[in-house]
Amino acid sequence: MEISYSDKKVLIVDNRLEDLAELKIILGSMGVAEIQVASSVNMALVLLREKHYDICFVLFDLGKDHKNGLQLIQEASAEGIRQFSTVFSLIVDPERSKLLFGSLDSSPDTYISKPYSEPKVRFRLEKIMRVKQVMQPLDELLDQGELQQALLMCDKLTQSYPALKLYIHRMRGIILLEEGYYSKAEKLFESIVAQRVQPWARVGQGMALCHLGDYLNARQILQQVIDESYFCVEAYTWLARTYRALGERGEAISLLRKAVMLQPTVPELLGALGSLAAQNQEWNIAVDAYSNAIRHARQSCFQSDDYYFSLVSALLARSSFDRDVEEYAIRTLEDAVLAFPGEPIVQFKSRLMVAQVYRRAGAQGRANLAARNAFDLFCELELTEQAEWVEPFLEGMEGTSVEAEAQAMKQHVNRDSAALEWGKLNIQGMLSYRKKDYQKALSFFVQADSILPNNPSLTLNLVQAALEQARHPGNQRDELLLQCDNALYSINYGALGLRQQKRYLSLSDRCADMVRSMAELKREIQEGADVS
Repeated sequence: MEISYSDKKVLIVDNRLEDLAELKIILGSMGVAEIQVASSVNMALVLLREKHYDICFVLFDLGKDHKNGLQLIQEASAEGIRQFSTVFSLIVDPERSKLLFGSLDSSPDTYISKPYSEPKVRFRLEKIMRVKQVMQPLDELLDQGELQQALLMCDKLTQSYPALKLYIHRMRGIILLEEGYYSKAEKLFESIVAQRVQPWARVGQGMALCHLGDYLNARQILQQVIDESYFCVEAYTWLARTYRALGERGEAISLLRKAVMLQPTVPELLGALGSLAAQNQEWNIAVDAYSNAIRHARQSCFQSDDYYFSLVSALLARSSFDRDVEEYAIRTLEDAVLAFPGEPIVQFKSRLMVAQVYRRAGAQGRANLAARNAFDLFCELELTEQAEWVEPFLEGMEGTSVEAEAQAMKQHVNRDSAALEWGKLNIQGMLSYRKKDYQKALSFFVQADSILPNNPSLTLNLVQAALEQARHPGNQRDELLLQCDNALYSINYGALGLRQQKRYLSLSDRCADMVRSMAELKREIQEGADVS
């Protein structure tokens, strides 16, 4: 059956005008009537937010220091605007294309190389479009977020189209990971690898094992992907995560730096590198990572005020601090306010850190003025926001003329926040913890976290109680340690206050020691079973 292109909407992402014009002519001759173009990933994301496209051609190499074509798929997926019914065709050299399909869920559907010709373009498109026609019921369910129904559809399509079994298994694996069925996902990917070496299946298996807390086996599998030289950032990031979970931060940093060399414009990757480098007090690496994360996160779903404050925190922690660094720090904090207009928390945190910068520079008068401004902004925050930030607030006021007032404000906030539901639960958790009833304390902290998620203080309370609970046999130790590791991984270390950073490192080291002991015990048991 011949495919009609007259009703297809096409987006071309290419910054080379001559090549772009050539592809437009070919597509026009094939009957495509509606073609839009973008010269960058950010421009393409704007268009994808506004309209659905049937086909998207994306040039991989969009220039040095510019986001590459794979990042369009990655960021569209992260933002939730990538539709499975859209065909993504990466424009890349044939030899290089073999190295770009190691990603599990961010790989293109197909690729095409320059120079273009109508027969080549038509052949590539028709091949994948026929697959997409068959997969339409599954793609529609995925685009609607009906993942349970999508799993059932995978079974039905596998029976009807056995020749597409590998393609369908890949989609099934992605859904299983998304739904948290990690054991099923691991078994599926393992069966795929056993039949045929597929780098994306190895990555999927490694991801599933990480989610299950089986870091040593995950490490072995992910290392294989890297050893085969596949251009897969996911393999590096998940491999780095296995080393971080086992307390080997130096090796994790090394892996993330290699990943950044391969894809230097991924904000999430740069942020993870900055956080780990800060934990290891490798401040120059942290500064470079956070500054680039800020740069490449603009106009994307990865934009975060944490990157700005983490950068300034790293600048303050370095041994050298001259006038240029002072100005850079102040400018970064001003940029944070401009990047997040109308957000009182960002304004408050910015002024709080301005006071710290001036104190570091020895400009006490300016520090006092900034501290007073931060104090006034803090007073204007809602009670929940004040309770969230009262500890960093007090820490930032130390050594300024507003310190005594800040102490009084803290007592006032602590008293009033006890009336909030999450505040009550947090207090009950701390009281239970002091009584060494760790299971009850953990239950209270989990409930508080469900009401006020992503609050560092609550998360650290939760981790501390869980680690104590995990010390006792028969308390689902594996699951507790996995939850602790995930909770710590979700925190951007660089954006914490100094006391919180100290507490984070202590808990992180304790968690890594316990995870490593459990992993080594499992390995010994497995090796003993293999021998027998």
